[in-house]
Amino acid sequence: MSKKQKLLLVGIVTIAMTVVGGTSAFFVTSDRAHNVITTDGVSIDLIENTNQVGVDGRPIPFTNINNAMPGDAYSKIPQVKNIDHGDVWVRILVKNSAKKADNTTVSLPNNAISADYNTHNWLDGSDGYYYYYRALKAGETTEPLFTKVTLSKDLSADYADTSFSIELTAQGVQVANNGNNVYEAEGWPEE
Repeated sequence: MSKKQKLLLVGIVTIAMTVVGGTSAFFVTSDRAHNVITTDGVSIDLIENTNQVGVDGRPIPFTNINNAMPGDAYSKIPQVKNIDHGDVWVRILVKNSAKKADNTTVSLPNNAISADYNTHNWLDGSDGYYYYYRALKAGETTEPLFTKVTLSKDLSADYADTSFSIELTAQGVQVANNGNNVYEAEGWPEE
């Protein structure tokens, strides 16, 4: 074989390899994955019952009271139930207020409305909130914040025709990656 034929053969082989190499690019594949990560929420219920039981055996819910007198005590049992599937930290804001029949707000002496706070299971945060001492697991209900409220026997006649309110607001935040205790928890709802 002559030198010219060898060069021609090498050229043809090189062209053939280039064509085959270029053709192999048509035999590739690709794939794509689309993953969605969804965050979870927190769901709680504020339950207010009395110590009375209905004919069905269930506690009777607390309702408004009319014609209250100074010194009267009433059964009011607030609890929080975790209705979600994750653990939650829980707190309850307590606000007492009073309004006259004409809807004007009146100031309250510190002892006008009192409650028998459960200081064993609830911690007074000194910020208006009571914090449940431990994480509340899915489906669990807290111990009562209190079981009874009392109007002071020392209320003067100035409070005749007055409606007293105990407003409770329960809040919950996730436990996962959110502090080692209820005081370290972050992300509480803003008022």
